[in-house]
Amino acid sequence: MSSIQSITHRRILNSHADFTTEFQIEFEDGSTGRGASPKGETISIYEDQNLAINPQIILDQMDQDGCFHRPFDQETFDAYLAGRIDRFGRNNAFSLSLAFFKATEATRSPFDLFGRQPGKLQAPRLCLNILNGGWHAYTNPVLSDFSEFMLVATDSDLATVLASHQAIQRVVKERLRTLDTTVISGNRVHTFAAADNRAVIEFLLSIREGLGLTKQFDLMIDASASDLWKEGRYRLALTDGSAHTSDSFRDYWQGLIRDYGLVYLEDPFHENDEAAWRALTAAQTTCRIIGDNFYSSDAERIDRGAQAACTHGAIVKPNQAGSVTAVRRAIDAARRHGQIIISSHRSISTEETFLSLLTCMEGVPYIKIGPLETDYSSVVRLNEIVRLTTQSEGRA
Repeated sequence: MSSIQSITHRRILNSHADFTTEFQIEFEDGSTGRGASPKGETISIYEDQNLAINPQIILDQMDQDGCFHRPFDQETFDAYLAGRIDRFGRNNAFSLSLAFFKATEATRSPFDLFGRQPGKLQAPRLCLNILNGGWHAYTNPVLSDFSEFMLVATDSDLATVLASHQAIQRVVKERLRTLDTTVISGNRVHTFAAADNRAVIEFLLSIREGLGLTKQFDLMIDASASDLWKEGRYRLALTDGSAHTSDSFRDYWQGLIRDYGLVYLEDPFHENDEAAWRALTAAQTTCRIIGDNFYSSDAERIDRGAQAACTHGAIVKPNQAGSVTAVRRAIDAARRHGQIIISSHRSISTEETFLSLLTCMEGVPYIKIGPLETDYSSVVRLNEIVRLTTQSEGRA
């Protein structure tokens, strides 16, 4: 147990050069920790809907609730935050939870905090962001209705994977420079001969195959289909303008899976379209259907969805869960039900590396990372994975 002496806040920059709130907690023994939350551009119906609150109001409320000079451990502190999450906001709650964790980490080892015996940690397999579409495409941007086209490494050897990633990125950039462009939401994106999501897939697979990397990388798409749901239909407004019912959109996905060997498909339907999730998951033997916004890193939703056979896997994002304890419970829930677990950064982040520690300590087998060449916060997280999973070399 630790007692909080004080909590302060400041404004720091995130990866979009916007200011965000960082909290600092000081324990009575002098240990300190800082925490700042990432956030997403595409957020689920279960997340903060741009909740704005003066951080001083949060601290005043915590003072009124008797949070200072009172013994807490991580679980009891996070339980308090969970009871106030509707007022504090999920991102602020996670920032406070992370600051508490960091202050505790000042005097206890990460192995102790995660209840693990000290030993070598395993690097996760990387789900590498290569092409971006949708309404927020600004890294290798392409005209597509879907947010991300990723290549998932079949090997966890980071040096090999990253060397291949560099080769892929080099060819991607060379070929994109030859294409015409248009403007979507203020971002200039590359276009193909046909305004069709299939053209994007074929472009990426041709590069993978041309470099002889077919066995080294599987194809993954993050559809972020909640953004496509308008007036009772899934609308492919950026490409062919078609509108789909749940059934016809399921057929659309089955066609892509069949024709292109798609191995991972994230958020193919709206969060509330549960019957469509179940039907597509039941039909698949080769493609893994992964819930992100569908679960929003909530242990109870993962329990319900997995029991109903809605998915094969779950994305976990710490700020979606709202606390260190809650995201660990989400991982536990997914593991109990045999779900593939993929940890993930958010598109708007800070230099915080808790995600790397969580992934390696919990033995999460996959992590979404990148885009490495334009998001330095992703490089920082990847460097932390390297430190956690490799031995230092040389000695003087």
